[in-house]
Amino acid sequence: MSVWWFLLLPIGPLLGSFLAIKSVKKYAKELNWFLAFAGAYLLGITLLNLIPEVFQHFDPYKGLLVLLGFFFQIFLERYSEGIEHGHMHVHHHLKNKVIPIGIVASLSLHSFTEGFPLGAQWVNQNPNFYSLLFGIIIHEIPAAFALLSILKGIHLSGFALRNISLVYGSMALLGAGMSVYLKSSINEEFFEYFMAFVIGTFLHISTTILFENSEQHHFSKQKLFAVLLGIGIAAAISIGFHH
Repeated sequence: MSVWWFLLLPIGPLLGSFLAIKSVKKYAKELNWFLAFAGAYLLGITLLNLIPEVFQHFDPYKGLLVLLGFFFQIFLERYSEGIEHGHMHVHHHLKNKVIPIGIVASLSLHSFTEGFPLGAQWVNQNPNFYSLLFGIIIHEIPAAFALLSILKGIHLSGFALRNISLVYGSMALLGAGMSVYLKSSINEEFFEYFMAFVIGTFLHISTTILFENSEQHHFSKQKLFAVLLGIGIAAAISIGFHH
């Protein structure tokens, strides 16, 4: 398991940022289908990989941390306004050419927490590393697309947009790197508890994407195909890397 895998982490947010800067409306329809795919994939790896790994033994405190992660994500949305789900509705209260610090900071914190348990999995040579890695990359594409679309809509300069995309794109990598650095001095149990917390955030994000992103909670044929594809790939990766 090479350390170079970590360099794939910025690809998702940078790709999403590039598509948003290039054109917002051109990719808006495709984003809805990709959101459904990303939500289904994230839910798939959470149920098939992360939960079985963390809950091999009964521990109510881990269940409590899943709940905390779930509600922590709700708290973050007070500042991120749901951008991590791909929401890019117009924010009328945002001022033109003023960077919305709360939105950028809360999304960056969310991305950092996603990367943190990834570093611990790499140190332990855990096969779940790959499914979580791809899950983060896939999830970050619509999140970054929505963020940069909104920032573009309030007429930030191209220089500011590029710098924000670079900072945001490095957060998951920073979280993973800090996790690797701290792994030798922190108890293994801490990372399992932190993974339980991340599971809670993933459950909130994936279910919100799937159900809030569907008109009247009904999937079109295209969206249903995207959901089944996401679940199918998550299952294939989960089974493939464990054999």
